[in-house]
Amino acid sequence: MFSWHGILFDRDRRAIHEAVRSTFARWRITLTDEDLVASRGPTARAQILRLFSNGRVAEEFRAGHARWPLPEDLDAMERDLAPRLLEAASAAKEPNPDTVAAIQRLRARGVKTAAVACLPRSLLAPQLARLEELGAAPDAVVTADEACDPAPAPWGIFESMRQLGVVDPSHVVAVDDSPSGLAAAQNAGAQPIALEVAGAYTPGAAVGTVRSLDEVG
Repeated sequence: MFSWHGILFDRDRRAIHEAVRSTFARWRITLTDEDLVASRGPTARAQILRLFSNGRVAEEFRAGHARWPLPEDLDAMERDLAPRLLEAASAAKEPNPDTVAAIQRLRARGVKTAAVACLPRSLLAPQLARLEELGAAPDAVVTADEACDPAPAPWGIFESMRQLGVVDPSHVVAVDDSPSGLAAAQNAGAQPIALEVAGAYTPGAAVGTVRSLDEVG
C-alpha cells in the first residue's frame, strides 16, 4: 500500500506545498520550506491544523488578525485551498516512475497493491486519469470519499484491505513519507515502511526505511 502524495505522486510535494503556501499567504502568513516539510502528511484541513500547531505560524496569524484562528477561519482556508489542490494535481499529474515500476513488479509477482489519498476523488481527477492512461493504477484506490478521518486514523488502510479481500493487516506493507501515515499503518497493524525525505524526521513507527521505491518489490 502506497500513500498518494509524496509516494505515488509529487515526490517532493512541491505542488502541494505551493498550494498550501498560497492559501496561507492570503491570511498574511508566510510558510517556510521547513514548516511545510515538518507538516507533511494528509493535506487539506488536516495540514492546515498541523501548521497551526506550529507556534510561530499561529502567532503570525494572531499578530495579523488580533486573535487566534477560529473554526470559521479554518473553514474559509479549507475552501480556498480546494481549487489550489486541484491545480496541484494537474501540475503534478505524472506518477513517480519508481513507484509505477514497483507496482508493475509487484503485480507481476501476484502481489496486490493499493494507494490511499486523504482528498476527495474529485480533487485527484487529473492524476487518476493519468494512471488509467498509463495502465498503472493500483488494484485499489481509496480516497476521502470512501474512508473517513485522515491518518493517523487507520480507516484508509482498512478500506483498502476490504476492497482487496485482505483479512490479516500484518500482510500489508504500507509505504509512506510522513509520520502520520506511518502511524496509521502501525495503528492498523500493518508494517510501516518510511521513504527517507531530506530534512524530515523518520518516526519510530517505521519497521524499515527505503531511499527509493526501486527498493520495493
